[in-house]
Amino acid sequence: MEKDVIIDVGSDEIKLALLEDDQPVEVYFEKTDNKSLVGNIYRGKVKRILKGIQAAFVDIGLEKNAFLYVKDIAPVSAGGTGQAAGKTGDISRLLTPGQEITVQVMKDAVESKGARVTTRISLPGRYSALVFNSSITGVSHKIEDEEERARLKDIAQKYRPDNAGLIIRTAAEGMPEEVLAEDISELTELYHDIKQKEEKGNVPRLLYKEPGIVDHAVREFLKSDIRRFIINSPAEFERIQSYINERRPDLKNKIQLYSKEYDMFEYYHVKSAINEALSRKVYLKSGAYLIFDRTEALTVIDVNSGKYTGKINLEDTALKINLEAAHKIAHQIRLRNLSGIIIVDFIDMRLKEHQQRVVDTLRELVKTDKTHTVVVGMTGLGLVEMTRKKIRMPLYKNFTVDCKACNGTGYRLSPHMIVKDIRKRLETHFENSGPGCVEIYVNPEIQKFLLDNKRKTISELEDRYSSSIDVFSSYEVDYENVLIKRQEVEK
Repeated sequence: MEKDVIIDVGSDEIKLALLEDDQPVEVYFEKTDNKSLVGNIYRGKVKRILKGIQAAFVDIGLEKNAFLYVKDIAPVSAGGTGQAAGKTGDISRLLTPGQEITVQVMKDAVESKGARVTTRISLPGRYSALVFNSSITGVSHKIEDEEERARLKDIAQKYRPDNAGLIIRTAAEGMPEEVLAEDISELTELYHDIKQKEEKGNVPRLLYKEPGIVDHAVREFLKSDIRRFIINSPAEFERIQSYINERRPDLKNKIQLYSKEYDMFEYYHVKSAINEALSRKVYLKSGAYLIFDRTEALTVIDVNSGKYTGKINLEDTALKINLEAAHKIAHQIRLRNLSGIIIVDFIDMRLKEHQQRVVDTLRELVKTDKTHTVVVGMTGLGLVEMTRKKIRMPLYKNFTVDCKACNGTGYRLSPHMIVKDIRKRLETHFENSGPGCVEIYVNPEIQKFLLDNKRKTISELEDRYSSSIDVFSSYEVDYENVLIKRQEVEK
């Protein structure tokens, strides 16, 4: 599999796309005025303990207090009784209101919810990661060679700083000891700097700010398995080149400066992929299609045969469509950055071996996703249950807002129902105020419906109440609303 990273540096936003075999699979965004806080470390103060849900609100200096769940509290960070209290799961034995604690942001604030934080703090480097208040020494499970694991474990034990754990990352496989030692040394220096800042200053305060999206991409993506690392900013290109020349000169030729006049995301077909990922309906090459529906609790994906009828029998047709759909679903889940509970309604298959083949295929496909994804299995109703860890905002949040007309539900009252409501309101008005001249202001769409289809309704009201009714349109009037104005008659 060939991987490319595309970075578009704009004046108010930086966009990043990860491509696998020239197909966009992940998209990241960083707005200059609204950067993600994930990875930031703060010295905060506990404001409230919520025993009912075993959580606490922590003031870290943001608009909303951060949310700290009991399972995200490292025992040693809570003081001497932390380990015993952690076993009971009683947050009141771990924290008290007014207590100062150091936390790291796990998830950004979303709408009414504050940021989610943890006291299990870690600092990721290129080849290793430091874990605060820990003595753990580990090697990524993705490194399978036992001899290499033993070598890396020895290096980790040799260079691990006091009072911190050390995890050797997958990218460290095959790297010389001196390169790993330099990476660990940089993290150790940063660790000591944060620990010093932790001891003095006002609370709340920021102790460490996670690097931006470009530096994150260099750390996480610019490795030997990347074909090209393409960026359109000459300044960032020079900075990355300088950094890589010092640490990994063998990767220098992978870094490329994009200088074409075409929009980067259009040239590499990222825009068209995003447009598809924002659509409710996604077509497969066979003519079948997928429907994506979001709810508060879960995401539902429905597989439909569409125009595809097959050539053999219904069972084989269902299997072929479902296998094709499994590939598209795995890709769309990753591109859309869906999370939480995901339910897939595949086309019904009678044969158990066909059902298992589809589930196994989906399980194999999600292994390429770095975000933890679990395919639970198929229920008795033929629904495949999945879960995916939430780390970043879903893709649609970067591009869309809720519709004012339907408040995000996807539905609104029909013009017929709105006209019925207008009629009742006019009847109430005339019965309370008596005959007169009335102007009603409605949305242009409703005015057209009224005059084209319900003009008789207006005439009947005028005759019954010996009044006149004029209908005006205004874009300032919401779709479901009506404004009634009574014209005073000169005596």
